[in-house]
Amino acid sequence: MPLPLFSVTNDPGSSFERLLGAAGVARDAHEHQGDALPHATTVVALRCQGGVVLCADRQASTGQISGRDMHKIGEADRHTAIAISGVAAVGMQFIKLAQLSFEHYEKMRGTSLSLGGKANYLGPIIMRNNFGTGLTVVPLLAGYDLNHDQGRVYGYDAAGGCYEKDDFAVIGSGTPFAEGALRLGFREDMTLDDALDLAALAIYEAGDNDLYTGGPDFVRDLYPILVTVTVDGFQELSQTQSKERFAAIQERRTSTKGRAGGELR
Repeated sequence: MPLPLFSVTNDPGSSFERLLGAAGVARDAHEHQGDALPHATTVVALRCQGGVVLCADRQASTGQISGRDMHKIGEADRHTAIAISGVAAVGMQFIKLAQLSFEHYEKMRGTSLSLGGKANYLGPIIMRNNFGTGLTVVPLLAGYDLNHDQGRVYGYDAAGGCYEKDDFAVIGSGTPFAEGALRLGFREDMTLDDALDLAALAIYEAGDNDLYTGGPDFVRDLYPILVTVTVDGFQELSQTQSKERFAAIQERRTSTKGRAGGELR
C-alpha cells in the first residue's frame, strides 16, 4: 500500500492522529453502547528509586466476568509504559495507537519525544476518543525519563487532561481500595522491590473489595501483571515472579483470617 501524499496546506506533519484523519481513516461514533461492553480495571503506577512500577489486574467485566486474562499494560517504547482502564477493546486499540503515534513522530522528526512530551501528546487523542466515540478509556503513562534520570508517572481525566504525579496514580473502579493501600505504604525512598510489593498489595486490596477488579486467581494460575521501567527499559515480571508476591500476601491474610490489624504488608 503506497503512502498517501499531501499538499503543503493539509500535511498532517508528525501527528499520527491527524494523519489518520487526513487519510480518511476515521473512527465511528457510537452512542450508549459502552455499558454493554467489557470494561477493564484496576491499574496502579508508582515512582520509586530507580524508576517506576505498574501493576494491573487481568479481569474484564460487564455485569459478569467476561475475561480473566486481559493484558492492560503495554510497552509504548523501551522506556515508556501505558496502562488502560475503561472499555477493554478500545483500550487495547488505544495502546497500539499510542505506540504508533510515538514511532510516527520519531520517524517524521528524526528525534524522540521526551517523556513529558509523550504524556502531553496523548491528551488530545484521549479527548477525541472519549468525546467522539462515547466509549471511554482512561490511561496511565509511566516511564523512565532519560533526560532527568528518574521515573515519572502521569494520570489523565476523561477529557484528556494530563497530570503528573509525584508519588503514584490509580485508575479503575478499584481506585478507593488500591489508593488506600498506596497512601499508607508509599515512601519516597522505596526500592524497586519495595514498590513491587506495595503495587501488588494495592491490586490485591482492590480485588478483595471491588466487584469489578480481579485479584490473584490461584485456581487458574493467573496473576496480576507487574511491570518495571528503569534505565534498562521496560520489563514485565514472569507469572512465576508475580505468583510469589501474591502468594506471600495471601499467606499473611490467611494467617489472620482476613481480619483487620497488623502490619500493612
